[in-house]
Amino acid sequence: MDSICILGAGATGLLLLLLLQEANADLSTVTIIDPHFDGGDLARKWTSIISNTPWSKTINALQRCCPSLQISSPIDPTSLTPLVEIAHLLRTLAAPALKRVKRLQGRAIRSTYDTAANSWTVEVESGGQRQSVISRKLVLAPGGEPRTMDLPIPSIPLEIGVDADRLKHFVKAGQDTIVFGTMHSGTLVIRNLASLGARVTAYYNTDSPFYWDRDGAYDGVKAEAATIADDIVAGKIPVTLVSTKDTAKVIRTSHNAEWVIYAMGFSPRDTIELVVDGAKISPTVYDGKTGKLPSIPAWGFGIAYPNRAPDDIHWDVSVAAFLEHMKQQIPAMVE
Repeated sequence: MDSICILGAGATGLLLLLLLQEANADLSTVTIIDPHFDGGDLARKWTSIISNTPWSKTINALQRCCPSLQISSPIDPTSLTPLVEIAHLLRTLAAPALKRVKRLQGRAIRSTYDTAANSWTVEVESGGQRQSVISRKLVLAPGGEPRTMDLPIPSIPLEIGVDADRLKHFVKAGQDTIVFGTMHSGTLVIRNLASLGARVTAYYNTDSPFYWDRDGAYDGVKAEAATIADDIVAGKIPVTLVSTKDTAKVIRTSHNAEWVIYAMGFSPRDTIELVVDGAKISPTVYDGKTGKLPSIPAWGFGIAYPNRAPDDIHWDVSVAAFLEHMKQQIPAMVE
């Protein structure tokens, strides 16, 4: 029986492996399951995105939580973090650990916990067949999908909306296009659409369309997103901003829309069924301060299970935040 089964080998799963390695856990008793083992969504879907985090903050967080790591990088420490470079770095750093764990390429579809046996049975679809993994503890790191709505308007995936080179193959000049969300990714989408000559309407559900980090707003826009927001406010980027509280205006402005892009944050990738002693439970109910699922030896981490910020209101999503959050749980995982 394994000690831990990790579902997902994206950024979060690889970070967890590095923490387990640092804690001298027996990695030969760890199984990690993933359909691709390619670095996750950071490498597969968000290659065009530059985050708001300086590269030095990512490197420093890794070295602080995993002092034994030898990290060298040609990237300027003061530059903002390219998401795909994070994926490449984590794959490189985690390569020794990945050789020591049991890797199973496939998709976990069901995890069943037996309290009497104190064990999980994870069913995995792999190569057209089903296999089972039995472990004491379970970690969910499945990643997330952009939130969407069920509207009768053709939609463009967010990963295309933030990539100007790909977006130009969808949207043409003069087309009415709507965007839901005006935070970090929303500003990028608005800028890209406007550069293509689309008529853009953006909806926001807060009191103001933009909040800036420089003004002290928690998770306010900064770096490139802040510059775009400044340009929108100054009228340099043409866009109609509409509050979702103005229902009549939302209906009027969306009536002729030819495209919609949703930039409203992420929802957990709900691809697995959890069963405890014969009863289904929700895989998304967890303690935001610890990542622990209630009453069972299971945790959820990453963008699908973000950790609650110190103000007990917001949620933190970053490599540094995930590392610190998971590190606190390592003793409970390896006991």
